[in-house]
Amino acid sequence: MIRTNQSRRSANVPVVTNEEIAQTLVEISDLLERQGANPYRIRAYRQGAETIAMCPTPLQMILARGGIRGLMELRGIGDSLAAAVQKIIHAKRLPLLERLRGGGAPERLFSTVADIGPKLATRIHEQLGIRTLTQLEAAAWDGRLARVPGMGEKRIRAVRESIAGRFRRSANPTPPPVPLPTNSQVAAAADPTKPAEAPRHQGMLW
Repeated sequence: MIRTNQSRRSANVPVVTNEEIAQTLVEISDLLERQGANPYRIRAYRQGAETIAMCPTPLQMILARGGIRGLMELRGIGDSLAAAVQKIIHAKRLPLLERLRGGGAPERLFSTVADIGPKLATRIHEQLGIRTLTQLEAAAWDGRLARVPGMGEKRIRAVRESIAGRFRRSANPTPPPVPLPTNSQVAAAADPTKPAEAPRHQGMLW
């Protein structure tokens, strides 16, 4: 009889605690921020983590009683976060977090980008020594990726668009500010004997 009561009490203990779920969402938000994701998406994960950390009822119990809709009744928990919490509770893992971590290997992370297969992903990592999507995107813009065999212009463009789409931002970077000529530079153009001042950069503080 005592064993039965003990087993019942053990069955009521959450396998995944609210604190563990909240920590998972915080890690996701940190990784998204590090990789330049949409600020609203980052904030959603952090607010969700705060709500879950302060919730007095185990989310596992809420899910068992009310399903996804029960989770969505919590402040700041929408359908996407509720689905993520459900996966954490049921599967003890979250594919999104594994993708952001790169599965422990840059090659696996790069293989999730459009037009990059496992062999090419390995070549990129070994030749350029990069490990994150942010570094891969930078290499796609600064010319380093073009030096990797198999990375043509069309494929590099696909990489830029794929990473930008993943982080929900434009694939076209903002061009740098154009230097504005000073009055002395205008005068110097008319009279080369006059010294010119250094250019002022619009929107930049020196």
